[in-house]
Amino acid sequence: MRLPGRLSATTLGDLLGLVHRDRASGVLELIELDGATRGRAHRVHFSRGLVSRVETSLSVARVGEILKQQGFVGDEALRRLTRELTRAPGRRAGEILLEDPQLSENALNAALRRQLRQRLDALFRLADAEIRFRVARPENERNIPLSPREFLHGRPRRRDAGARANGARPNAGRERARAEALAVLGLGGAATRDAVQRAFRTLASAVHPDRHPEASAEERAVLLKRFAELSAAYHLLVA
Repeated sequence: MRLPGRLSATTLGDLLGLVHRDRASGVLELIELDGATRGRAHRVHFSRGLVSRVETSLSVARVGEILKQQGFVGDEALRRLTRELTRAPGRRAGEILLEDPQLSENALNAALRRQLRQRLDALFRLADAEIRFRVARPENERNIPLSPREFLHGRPRRRDAGARANGARPNAGRERARAEALAVLGLGGAATRDAVQRAFRTLASAVHPDRHPEASAEERAVLLKRFAELSAAYHLLVA
């Protein structure tokens, strides 16, 4: 796999596509080159061509804020989260939030995946950076990597400049993507936000790999793929 040396010579969408097609495992590093942030590094971790983690200091919403926006937690849960993190800074926010019996693990997982996508989205604001890629063995993480639909669909590519010049309709792709996402959740075009949330909770609960500890490797792969598809559809519809 050959990658260009500078982000200005390509797009992040094209880089993600190259790594995905090569099914590579490792870390894509973007190192800023100019100004006060010169030398600041951002890292995208890949497992077999799928995005599993993003490290960046660029600002994104906290997981508690995402859950509140989606109606899964209230102000009191966020105040409790702040108190607990002040008292025990080493604890994970998700671990604390799950102590609320009203919050399901599926809702938390969906919020964490949305935060992961937001971190990736933030990297698209970089105008230029040095590109490095370090090959590594696939990480054995509990987190389900983003599906190609989540990290590739709708991302800017170099070819998009030509499409814009030819007058292509930008909204056509969004409308098609929304219709496809609704179909994944078994919903029609008039579905409300609440209906989307209910459908996701029901379907995701049935296929989450943690619900099937006896599944074989092949069965687990099918479950992971289905959960990723559901999560991608949910994120697109509630964004």
